[in-house]
Amino acid sequence: MAEEIQTESNKKRKFIWLLLFLLLIIIAVILYLILARYNIISGPINVNINNQNINEPATVPVTTTPTFNTPDSTILSQMLDTAPIVIEVQKSNAVFTASTFAERFGSYSNQSNYKNLDELTVFMTDSMIRWINQTYKPSLIAQNPQTNAYYALETKAISSQINLLDEDANASEILIKTQRQEFKNSISNPRIFYQDILIKMIKIGDEWKVDGAYWQ
Repeated sequence: MAEEIQTESNKKRKFIWLLLFLLLIIIAVILYLILARYNIISGPINVNINNQNINEPATVPVTTTPTFNTPDSTILSQMLDTAPIVIEVQKSNAVFTASTFAERFGSYSNQSNYKNLDELTVFMTDSMIRWINQTYKPSLIAQNPQTNAYYALETKAISSQINLLDEDANASEILIKTQRQEFKNSISNPRIFYQDILIKMIKIGDEWKVDGAYWQ
C-alpha cells in the first residue's frame, strides 16, 4: 500500500514538473514575439522600397551647427535679405525726425513768446539747444517783440530729400521743402511762400538728434 502511494506521488511530481517546463517554454515564446514586434531585438533593418531589398544598419542623419567662422548659407541669405529693410527703417526714422522738427522749428508766434522752441529740446543735441536759447530765440524776440503787433509763422513740410545718411558715421543731412504762412497784425490773409530747410542730424543711441538747422 505504501509503495502504491509513493508511486502515485512520483507521477504527480513528474506531471507538475512537465507542466512547469511547458509553461516556461510558452512564456519564452511570448517574450520573443513581443521583443520582435517592437524591434527591440538587435540586427539589420530590412526595408523594401520599390521591390528592392535593402539590408543595412539604421543610421542617424548628422547635422552641422553653423559657426561664426563658417556661417550657414541660409542664415547669411536671411541676413542679406533683411539688410535693405533695416536701411529703409533708418531712412524713415531720419526723415520723420527731420520733417517733424522742421514744422515745429518754423512755426512760432510772438504772442506765445516763441514757446514752441522750448518744446523742441527732445529732438535736439545739447549744442543745438544752447544755440536756440542763446542765439536764435533772442534774435526772433528782438525782431518781433510781444509789444509789437501780432506776428506768427506756420510751417508745413511737403517733401523731403536725403542728401546724406551714413550709418557708420552716425550722421545724416535731409533737405525739407516747406510751405510757410506769415501772419502780420491779423490771422487773416497770410503771406504764403515756400522755403527749404537743411536739417543736419547725428545719431545718439537709437535716436536721430538735430544738430543744425539752416533755412535756404
